[in-house]
Amino acid sequence: MSTAGVVVVAVSGGADSLCLLHVLYQLCGTGKRYPQIQLHVAHLNHQLRAAASDQDAAAVARIAQDWRLPYTIGSFDVQSMATQQHLSLEEAARIARYRFLREVAQGQPIAVAHHKDDQAETLVLHWLRGGGIASQIGLQPRHQDIIRPLLSVHRADILHYCTLHQLIPCEDASNSDLRFLRNRIRHELLPLLESMKPGFRETLLRNAEVMQVDFAWIQEQVLACWPQVVLQEEIDSIKLAIPSLCSQALSIQRHLLRQVTARLCHGQSPLELRHYQLLDQLLQRPTSTEIVTLHLPQHLHALREGDILVFKYISEQASENKGQPPVTSILPLPGSIEVTGTPWTATAEWVPEEVTQRVQNALQQQDWATVWRLLPTTPHAVYIDAETLDSSNQPLAFHIRTRRDGDRMQPLGMEHEKKIKDILIDKHIPYAQRSQIPLFFSNSHCIWLGGIHLDQRVRLTRQTHKIIRLSIVHH
Repeated sequence: MSTAGVVVVAVSGGADSLCLLHVLYQLCGTGKRYPQIQLHVAHLNHQLRAAASDQDAAAVARIAQDWRLPYTIGSFDVQSMATQQHLSLEEAARIARYRFLREVAQGQPIAVAHHKDDQAETLVLHWLRGGGIASQIGLQPRHQDIIRPLLSVHRADILHYCTLHQLIPCEDASNSDLRFLRNRIRHELLPLLESMKPGFRETLLRNAEVMQVDFAWIQEQVLACWPQVVLQEEIDSIKLAIPSLCSQALSIQRHLLRQVTARLCHGQSPLELRHYQLLDQLLQRPTSTEIVTLHLPQHLHALREGDILVFKYISEQASENKGQPPVTSILPLPGSIEVTGTPWTATAEWVPEEVTQRVQNALQQQDWATVWRLLPTTPHAVYIDAETLDSSNQPLAFHIRTRRDGDRMQPLGMEHEKKIKDILIDKHIPYAQRSQIPLFFSNSHCIWLGGIHLDQRVRLTRQTHKIIRLSIVHH
């Protein structure tokens, strides 16, 4: 875990997530072991248990308020999503949950409460579904933007921790509902296997550790051949050289295709054995000028154009908005506006003089804990030096719009500018969200990629005398 920044904590209200939040709360914040880490609580109401779901959301909000932590409570009709997209409730809930968490985090780390018993259940679940070695290494302590601080802890220890610290979790009746495959694994299959082979769970975990070594080697091979196979990588498409791809061993080919599709599909590849077989057939077709398209899950298309294989992510929203340039809005200071084409309302306001004076004193002494306390930064609120803005911009105002091709900025801590497109890729921002991220501009350059990066040129320094707070909230 980074020693500075914001960590979004996924809190359902159950024992696992409540334990996770309490542990992190003891470690992070002013005067604690990690004073420069701020926590942000996030809870998604799946609308599956009527009033009980609303009560859980209210309980999480009360905990965040009592502990003086910023929080975001979301709500989503998972049942409708499952029906419309022909998904199981479990899969629809997982997709909706991680989509919501990444929307809140905007590229910051997300802490989830998976523990050692979850690991065993996940390994069995993946084995039942089939997924090869990539699925049998299990959950990882860190995967892209997801961190799992409790992964080495048994649930019995989590329950003991909650009792010890008088934490009262919400009881989710759906955790005992045997209609869900994971619950049947937890309550029926694993106990049966444990009775047949005592220590079966630990055997599963040891086997996953063995496979991690093999998988790491495979990943090294994929990384080594990546420059020869991947011709071009964009936000919504990746082009591969078919001759170079086919020259690799079949195992490496498929792991490379898995990684390519994972990059386009929110970090998780939708490919199964039947899809690999269809792609094999596509690759083996005689070269021609005809463009052949293969439709894959999760809005993913594979197109063969001569000796080039192109994977494209096609969302409904992207199709509707294709060819329409982003609209620029003017945000006065002080003032608030709804950013066109996004679900965000942007606000700019002056930091009061008395607070600014105290911040100046803290900056002079490099007392960052005090700066953080006086200017609480979150993924959705930042502070900039007003005197770094263009003096010609009178009265002061900001231009806000969504991303255009070629947009650049100088992320905090970097010496040179970087393409916004590359920043979004590096931060693993889901493609569907990238077109809705507001960019804040001065007269000359981008100063904030909303919720993701502040520009180095507008940061607070010892010379700062006037401070502006910029923020975005869902409208």
